[in-house]
Amino acid sequence: MHEILGLPLIWYPVRLAMKLGAAAVCVVGHGREIVSPYLEQFPVAQVVQDPPLGTGHAVLMARGALEKIDAKDVVILPGDMPLVEYSSLRSLIEAYRASHSPIGVLTARMPDPSGYGRIVRDWENRVTAIVEHNDADEAHRKIDEINTGVYIIDKSFLLSAVDRLSPDNAKQEFYLTDIVRMARFAASYQAPDYREAHGINSRHQLSEAAAVMQHRVNRAFMDDGVTFVDPGSVWISPLARIGQDVEIWPHVYILGECTIDSGVRIMPNTWIRNSCIGARSIIRHGSMIENTTISPDTDLPAHSMIDGSRQS
Repeated sequence: MHEILGLPLIWYPVRLAMKLGAAAVCVVGHGREIVSPYLEQFPVAQVVQDPPLGTGHAVLMARGALEKIDAKDVVILPGDMPLVEYSSLRSLIEAYRASHSPIGVLTARMPDPSGYGRIVRDWENRVTAIVEHNDADEAHRKIDEINTGVYIIDKSFLLSAVDRLSPDNAKQEFYLTDIVRMARFAASYQAPDYREAHGINSRHQLSEAAAVMQHRVNRAFMDDGVTFVDPGSVWISPLARIGQDVEIWPHVYILGECTIDSGVRIMPNTWIRNSCIGARSIIRHGSMIENTTISPDTDLPAHSMIDGSRQS
């Protein structure tokens, strides 16, 4: 539930599932008293994993929900990896469907692969195993291609394979990665940007992922005709909609579901959340606007504070 650009981490994989048009099952465990109420706004089924005994065990807990879904394949996404791109996921699905393998794995090449499961390939360059870091020998730890934890798996194969998993490993957990050995080989697609594989396990990693997402979002808006005086200092929600020829000055925050119509100028040190700014308006510096609609051609004075939710 920690946020990037004003949205919880879990929003990003749920958004990917929704974009695929897939029926979604979320496995919750630690902290579910916070996560579960948030997930209720989405059309997802929730299952509880308690205690957490590994990724394979998570699938076992979801068996009942998966059996009710009329789908041939299951896409598995970690809940703490907000940087996975839709294009990478689609490419993985295409590679999987062309391979006739029961498994597809999204991989990445990491400058420092420590802590990640390593991808083992055969002489035909096919994935034949994933070795977790804690179980890897010296030769395996030299491999820089890692498992992202993103998969597409034939559902019948998946449900059969997880029944055969064993916790005979360093962590005494049921590793989902072990099912790769049960297939003849696994299809794969390598993410073009290794940062897609970054999971969030610390505040430092959260800030790094936020910077990557900030760059992606701002670059997309610039490509669509939005001017940033200093894009590195502007933070915009992926839910925001911004028209052409909008001019955004430094240290501006546009969070939540905002609409900024064309020709708007937003001056420095401004906070806008869940609001609509009408075309050709000027929002002068130091303003705070929440839950409000600003009419077109408005010239809002500096240091204005407007919160529509508090107005009678």
